Amino acid sequence: MEKHYQEESGKKIQLKRLEKYKEQIGQALDKQKAMQKLEKYSLEIASVITDYNRKSCEETMMVKGIRKSCQETTNRKTHQENLANIALRIAKGINIKQNKEKQVGLSCGVIEIMARNHDIGHTFSGHSGEWWLSNIKEDYGIGYYCHNALGPRELIYTNQIYDEIIETIKQSYPEVGEKVLKRIRSNLWLIMEGINSHNGERSESEYRADSTKTEEDFERENLYCHTKKGFDKTVMPATPEASLMRLCDKISYIPFDMVDGLREGFITELDEEYRIVLRKLGITEEEIEEAKLSNHYEKIARKLQTIFIKDVIDNSRGDVIKMSNEISRLLHELRNINNRQIVNYTVLKEDNEVYPPALRKFMNTFGEIAIGENIVEQLKEDGEISVENRKALLKKYDGTPYQAFIQYVVNTNPKDFAYTLKIVEEATKQGIADEQEKAREIVREHGNAIISPDFKIRDERIRRYVKYYQNIDMSSYSEEDKGRDVENVMKNIRNPNKKSDVCIGMDARISLELGAKYLATLNDFEFMDLLRETETIDDTQFKSLTRKYKDIDLKKEVYIQPHWKEIQQEQQEALEIEQEEK
Repeated sequence: MEKHYQEESGKKIQLKRLEKYKEQIGQALDKQKAMQKLEKYSLEIASVITDYNRKSCEETMMVKGIRKSCQETTNRKTHQENLANIALRIAKGINIKQNKEKQVGLSCGVIEIMARNHDIGHTFSGHSGEWWLSNIKEDYGIGYYCHNALGPRELIYTNQIYDEIIETIKQSYPEVGEKVLKRIRSNLWLIMEGINSHNGERSESEYRADSTKTEEDFERENLYCHTKKGFDKTVMPATPEASLMRLCDKISYIPFDMVDGLREGFITELDEEYRIVLRKLGITEEEIEEAKLSNHYEKIARKLQTIFIKDVIDNSRGDVIKMSNEISRLLHELRNINNRQIVNYTVLKEDNEVYPPALRKFMNTFGEIAIGENIVEQLKEDGEISVENRKALLKKYDGTPYQAFIQYVVNTNPKDFAYTLKIVEEATKQGIADEQEKAREIVREHGNAIISPDFKIRDERIRRYVKYYQNIDMSSYSEEDKGRDVENVMKNIRNPNKKSDVCIGMDARISLELGAKYLATLNDFEFMDLLRETETIDDTQFKSLTRKYKDIDLKKEVYIQPHWKEIQQEQQEALEIEQEEK
């Protein structure tokens, strides 16, 4: 009897697994069909998105734009174009294989859109600006910024491109019916999801698309990237097209980080550490010496990319985008050498001394303007600024350093503001929950712990939570209790009449987020202009901040950001684990 029961139970489990597998296959096929439908209108879709990516030629890559000395040094635009070319070459190679096996191929037009616009959300100073803004936002308890999530947020909510794309398709294809247009619109999220899931800092060699992902899942992931620290590292692509673009991101930037390091003088030549990896990848000593003599290393970078491209085509199958283990290991080893010898030196002490305090100052100033001019109040009431008030504000701030911020914020639309409110609300709750959990951990571990008096803004709140939890029996503390504690603090934050020297009110949080969101749209040169127009820096500081890398003793002036140290350590550990497993 017991044996029969076990057999029946085992069959049920197998049937459930089979049903789940069939469901996943069906969802993957649905996404393939959706991609094919978008493919037909890829030129129209690309024309709309590209309009919002015009400043990428002035955005920084590894080398900060205002410090670079070589015209050929990679910027966001050249990186995105290079990535698109790599992704298309691989996609076409995979499609030839798929065609022979009578499988559905990848949608090249959609891949190209993702690739050419994947970095649209980058801030000034690239990852550095993103981390500086995130640190300040974390201090105020209003979440985090990740460039992968900022891009879709701006495109979908601020610029409302779905409407614009459909109108553009209507103009090109007037015969297309509303039913088809509605279907196209319902699939556009897949392109945004590809941008949102492109973060390629981890050391993966294989990507299996999460075909179960829905539009609601994508929207939730975008929200969590803004509200949960480190969540962007957990996001996986929903389609093989997005998987390919994510892998090609590394194939694009890693070889050219090395070349840019040589162009800008971070390193003078490819030393033995580099040469060992390059030789294993198929670059000969003769090719390295030839590049050294001519001082042109682009040929090596292009050959490396060709090697990586062939490897991905050879090893990918079906919906799995893959590199061979050995080539993947060498690619990531090359990245880690770049990190140690080049990327570590791109941020200087003076950058860190000037930019973060300036960003905090601007966020507070913009926030004060947003509240003082009743911008937050009107947005909360109507979701947008009235035409009359818009004209009055633009006139009042015309010719001032804050004119561009006013132009940005008064054009906020209801959908955009609703999402901003959602982000601030969720980030605030998450921040409170995290702080309270830290306080509970301290109480559990230390009891009557004395917290040092030199904690930052958020640590003062943790200190108060510790005092509260020291008087509570933590042995039976439930999830319901935790939720209640968060909501009690939220009531005070939402109450406009409640003043606190620790907790920032909701209106202040909203205003700070509006300021941060505007700052995140600036490129290197626009941010430098803001510093000068507001007299945050003088001429002497401007000259120093715009010195070329080649004119600086980088080892004396280097500043390595704590977050970058964490990323490098994770990358190195991942590579070591990969080597041990082999």
